[in-house]
Amino acid sequence: MISDPLVAVVSTVAISGCRLRTATWGSGPVEIVLLHDGLGSISQWRETPGDIAAATGVAVMAYERAGHGASTPVPDGPWPTNWLHREADVFGDLLLQMEIDQPILVGHSDGGTTALLHAAGGGTCRGVVALAAHSWVEPCCSEAIIAMRGSSDRIVAGLATNHDAPAELFEAWSNAWVSDAFATWDVRPLLASITAPTLVVQGDQDQYATGAQLTETAAAIGANATMMRLAGVGVIIHHEQPAIVVALVAEFYNRLGVTLAPTQGD
Repeated sequence: MISDPLVAVVSTVAISGCRLRTATWGSGPVEIVLLHDGLGSISQWRETPGDIAAATGVAVMAYERAGHGASTPVPDGPWPTNWLHREADVFGDLLLQMEIDQPILVGHSDGGTTALLHAAGGGTCRGVVALAAHSWVEPCCSEAIIAMRGSSDRIVAGLATNHDAPAELFEAWSNAWVSDAFATWDVRPLLASITAPTLVVQGDQDQYATGAQLTETAAAIGANATMMRLAGVGVIIHHEQPAIVVALVAEFYNRLGVTLAPTQGD
């Protein structure tokens, strides 16, 4: 871990009928925004945001989607089948209200998908780093989540450390992913609209995806996508290899942010 991590400034933003908790490391305009996974929160990024801020010298923000961490409203049933598209819309509103212009987006799992959908919809961003993102539903993902639902009490107890409504969150997320209605979800046709440079990263031990998730997601984006496969790494890349995540984000920022590469949404 990088020494002397920066201390986060926490606030709450009212947007699109939600109250979303944010945390920002560093000073000046936010240039990197982190989007957490399907059961994630700000605290579950651990030291990663502060370490990225220290490595790049720019402000880094993470936020919690509604129902996650301390953000509201709390779900009262499964997420709808279009929830990731809805979250991409809310995210765009959040950037606009917070006057965050042309950030680099770093999204993990469902957060990576949200970042890709934001970019595909023409949302403002300088580039995207998608960690273990999904662009369609694979059987191994559904099977893994079905197994999780069989151990829901244990999982909810663990989530309680980081979430105000862990049981409601787990039910909303897991029920959506294993539903018949979501089984045909596939956003690959949308990804060709992404014009921002995109780095797609996946561990080769990811239990929620096959290697095709990496290659086909990158192929759907096109020539502006770069793939990175990490050997011996599972789905929570920033827990298993935090230094690698910090280094690859810093390198991506230095290549795009400092050189002021052409951006999406200008």
